[in-house]
Formats: sequence, C-alpha cells, structure tokens
Amino acid sequence: MREASVEIAKLCEAWWDRLADSSRNEQLRYAEDLLGLLGWEIPLPFTPQGGIAALSAAPYLLRARGQTLVAAYFLMPGVLEPPSAMLDRGLDFCPATRTLVDETRALNVPYVLATDLYRSYFYDTRTEELLLYADDPKTFNSEFADTLRRERIERGALEELRRQPRSTVARQLREWAQRWIDHTMARTRIGEELACLLIDRLLVIRFLFDHDILRRTRWRLQQRFEDLAGRAAGAQPDGVGEALTRLFHDMWFDWKIDLFEAAPELDRALANDALAAPLLREFTLIARSKFTIETILESFNHGDPSEKMRVRMVPDENEERDRYLQKQSLETVDGARIEIDLLEEGYRAIFHWFDKVAALYDRLDADFDARARAVGPPAEDFDLFAWSEVNSRRPSACADRFAHACERGFGVYCAGPRQHRIARLLLTLHLIRCYDQARCPVDALPSLKNVIMDRPRVLSSERVMSPRVPKEFQYEPNR
Repeated sequence: MREASVEIAKLCEAWWDRLADSSRNEQLRYAEDLLGLLGWEIPLPFTPQGGIAALSAAPYLLRARGQTLVAAYFLMPGVLEPPSAMLDRGLDFCPATRTLVDETRALNVPYVLATDLYRSYFYDTRTEELLLYADDPKTFNSEFADTLRRERIERGALEELRRQPRSTVARQLREWAQRWIDHTMARTRIGEELACLLIDRLLVIRFLFDHDILRRTRWRLQQRFEDLAGRAAGAQPDGVGEALTRLFHDMWFDWKIDLFEAAPELDRALANDALAAPLLREFTLIARSKFTIETILESFNHGDPSEKMRVRMVPDENEERDRYLQKQSLETVDGARIEIDLLEEGYRAIFHWFDKVAALYDRLDADFDARARAVGPPAEDFDLFAWSEVNSRRPSACADRFAHACERGFGVYCAGPRQHRIARLLLTLHLIRCYDQARCPVDALPSLKNVIMDRPRVLSSERVMSPRVPKEFQYEPNR
C-alpha cells in the first residue's frame, strides 16, 4: 500500500511537471494510470453532456461489486479552486464541482470524484455532502487513496465515511450567513434586521425546493431561481438585483409568505448588482444538507448563553395544557388556543405545541366524520347537497388545521428582535414541512401575524401554563 502511495505521488508530480506540454491524450493516460494504482484497471469512460462537457473533464465510471458507482472526473488545472478556501467561506462547492454534482445526480450516480491531480473533492450526490477533500497530492494520499481503492469500496468503505456532525454543518451555515449580513450592512445603509431578513428569505426559498406544497408548482419557482443564479454567475450580471427583488415580491404576492412582505429599504439595497450577484453565486455553492430545520435552528446556537440554551431545550410535558387540549370538543375547538413563552420554553416548543394543536384538530375532524356517518343517510343515498349541508357544520379548525392554528389556535410570546426573527423563520419552515407531510398543496401560506406576539414585561405563568382564551378568540356558537 505504501508503494502505491509513492507511485501516486510520483504520477501527480510528473503530470504537473509536464503540464505545459500535455495534450488531451496525455491527460487521459495520467487519469487511467492513477485509477490503475487504485485498483481500477479497466475504468469505463463515458461521454457527458451539458455543463460537464464544457469543463473539458475526462470522465470515468467506476463500478464496484454491489453496484456501487463513482463518477471520476479529471480536470485541467485552473478549473478547481482549493477546497480549504471554499470551506473557509462556509461553502461546499466551487463552481465546477457544483456543475459536476448536479449533472451526475441526474444520472443516478451516487458519488463524484473531481480532481486535477492536485486538488481533489469527493461528494455524495444524494445529500451534496463533501465527504473528502485534498489541497495537494500529499493530502490525497493520506485522506483519499485508501478509501478509493477498489477492494475497499467493494467492502463498503464509502458507506462508512464519517459525515460531518450537525453542529459543524450549522456553524458553517451561521458563519456564511453572518459574513453576508456584515457585508450587506457595510455595503448599504440598511440595519441588521433587514440584513438578517435577506438571509432568511434565501433560506426559505431553498427549503421550498425540497417540499412540494405550492399548488401552482414549485418547479416554476425553482427554475426561475436557478435561471437567476445562472445570470449572477455570468460575466455581466446586469439586472440581477432587480430580478431578485421581483422574485421576493412574487413570493409575497403569489403565496403570501410573511417573510416576503414588502420591505422598500431592502429592495433599494438589493438593486445593487454588486451585492446581489456575488450573494447569489455563493448561495448556490452551499449543499442542500444545510437547509433542514434542525440545522437552521442549530445555526442560532451562538452568542448569549441563555439564547444558546433556548436553541437546545427539549420541550417539557405540560399536564395542564394536555388536559386543556384533551377536553376540547367539536363545539369548543374553534375557540381553543395554546400560547407558549420562548423565554421559558425554548424554540423547539414551537414545533412541539403547534403539532399538538394540529393533532387535536385531526382527532376532532375524525370525530365529526364518524358522527356524520352515524346520523346521516346510507352512503349510497348521500348526495352532494346533503354532504354540503353536513360539511357546513364542520368546525373551521378541521377544514385547514394549519391555517386555523396560525389564525386562532396558537401563539408564541417573543422577547426581543432575535426571538421574533427565529420564531418567524422556524414557524414558516415548519408550516412548509407540515403541508408537505400532509400532501396538502396550498395557494398561500397562512399569516403568522396572530401567532408571534411581543412578550409583556410580566407574563403570567397562569396564562401560558393553563391557557385562557382571549375575548377575540372566544367561541360563539351559532344560534
């Protein structure tokens, strides 16, 4: 094995020594020699299309027993950026590896090796995680070579590769976001709140890509965003800032997502292509594995120790709240309301109690259907008009449980701008996930204006621990 490592080092050095005089055939020979040293004596070349062809990569398909597939791309120097420099900026890709991973995933190949025999990247295309990287041949030998040997891959070495812990991934996301928040504030006249709003909007857009909830199809949104990102990556990204502003406007106009409500100061700042274009270029170089609710929540685990604690707090059970929810009936559910206090309960309580309120609506909806079947005519005699009359008596909480929870059934007390920001972002993401899991497409997301509330200086523990329905939410039965 040591002998093979020495040969790999010699091969890489020879390639770089003769680079100026090397031809395409020479590149292929060096690539096949390297693969041979790793045990792939007969690699399968294939002809890529689109962006991969434009990179002038020498592509090979490595197939091990067990059908494990690796697409190995050998590129000319100057195409790949140093991996460590990308990671220092909180990124997972350089532009070339982004193209390679995207187009290889479309071929259903789960792994990608990209190397110029000096710098090297190795990805899982399904999660977009960067599993291995090397800035030089020495690191390739120590980090890559043993894992990529044919016999090791056939024994399952790729499945055993260590994935970065969520805390590390979240820290990278936070550092990237904070760098752009600081940069935005320095380049424009907007304050921190609007700079944070810009980042939150981008997080929501990327999260939507993996959740098919928009009735008028997310594919149109995704294609529009990708076209915009492609313009931002071009040599002359004129008008990118205004196009991004229009996209944000349509997210509010078409789908009523609160985070995209008009913010004229932010719009004026984004009109500057010198800000919008590099921001979008970098944003597309972040792996999809970072855009989960759990990772985004963990990214706020910094700063004030009490706020860090609120990120990690596991919600306690609350017998009084559970009893309150349990005693609700079809006659009272429309006026029922649960309110939580982030200061005391932490951010995960948002998911925990929102889901419990939605589960209450589910339970009572099933009760309503059972009662309607018990007192109604036989199913074969149940016509449309009869069904409409029965359905009109269904509580509004059971019609769209997530919307009703936001409009009347759930509240979150926030102490200060940071808690407001995190609560609004997390609840927006959680709503998207809820609609997706319920396979319930929507024309618009419900507003959060009745959910997120300023915490009074003194908040009675009675109100939070044993909910009392405010007058405006009290149930008034139809007479």
